[in-house]
Amino acid sequence: MSIGFYNFQKLHHPDLQKKVMERFEEIVSQNAFVEGKYNTLFETEFAQMQSTKNCKLVANGTDALEISLQAYGIGHGDKVAVAAISFYASAEAIINVGATPIFVDVEPETGLICPESFARTVEKHDIKAVMCVHIYGLPANIAALEKICSPKGIKIIEDGAQSQGGFYEDGSPIGSSNHLITYSFYPTKNLGAFGDAGAILTQDNDLAEKIVSIRNHGRSSEGHCLIGRNSRCDHLQAAVLHLKLSEIEEQNKQRKEIAKWYFDALKNVNVELVPEKYIDLSSWHLFPIRLESKDQKYELQRFLSEKGIGSALFYEKSMPEEMPLLETEGEKENAITFAHKTLCLPMNPFLSKEDVQVVAQALTEFLK
Repeated sequence: MSIGFYNFQKLHHPDLQKKVMERFEEIVSQNAFVEGKYNTLFETEFAQMQSTKNCKLVANGTDALEISLQAYGIGHGDKVAVAAISFYASAEAIINVGATPIFVDVEPETGLICPESFARTVEKHDIKAVMCVHIYGLPANIAALEKICSPKGIKIIEDGAQSQGGFYEDGSPIGSSNHLITYSFYPTKNLGAFGDAGAILTQDNDLAEKIVSIRNHGRSSEGHCLIGRNSRCDHLQAAVLHLKLSEIEEQNKQRKEIAKWYFDALKNVNVELVPEKYIDLSSWHLFPIRLESKDQKYELQRFLSEKGIGSALFYEKSMPEEMPLLETEGEKENAITFAHKTLCLPMNPFLSKEDVQVVAQALTEFLK
């Protein structure tokens, strides 16, 4: 029995493919390739879904981070705190705008940014912004960060690349805060395009207008008012994303159900899970478990592969261990340990309860 990490065959079912091709033919016949009607429809409906005023599509998730930093006026000479567990692009975006990343350690049970570590970071450095990451789809503690940031005027950017369908601890959707929230719609995400795409969400109309200008070469009604970039989401990707909106809420509900199955199936298995309070809050983009050591993690991955069960290393190393970032300042002890011990089990909305039981049985067999 083979259990894949992803299931693109069921995700891109024949009915969806048919509708996508119909839209592609429409777009080609109209020669409407950039910023067409599906861009507007998606931006409007996704903003409503996430309970925010503005959604602005951009070319990809990394651009979303960089444009957010630029919209906040972050650039050369500024220091930006960033969680030490994330995809490399989180730190890369800070460097690409000329700023300096400062690593903040993470909570050992979740990989989420640690408010206590951030508070120490703010004491040591003149921090202009913090990039917190809703890693794996788990919500970062935004309320705790706000208490530290508000008195000092520190801007908050939420990297929500893995969190579509997740909720803050107060039950509101991730994306509805008063900060800039970025999304990636890379094909493997909960809500994925057929290529690269991203978005920035904001409650601030002025910031939204600035983002629109930056993504289109700094243009505005008065001409070129900023140094921007070309980061427009093409009409074909917007058409795909808009189609998928009709299915994403049900798929996210199913991910939560699968997470519950995992928690139940693994309750007597000697692996560490994130706290159960996240079951109804996380988007469950990924399902991480923690082993006793790096060696055990790799051994388990090989064992699962031999049984036809997919798994993935998110992340094999923490960001501070990546070669270009080795000299970066900040705190990282928990992050290094977390990355070395973490393996992600199959998580997609098409897993059955039987699939989860098979994975749990394989883990039980391996740990014996």
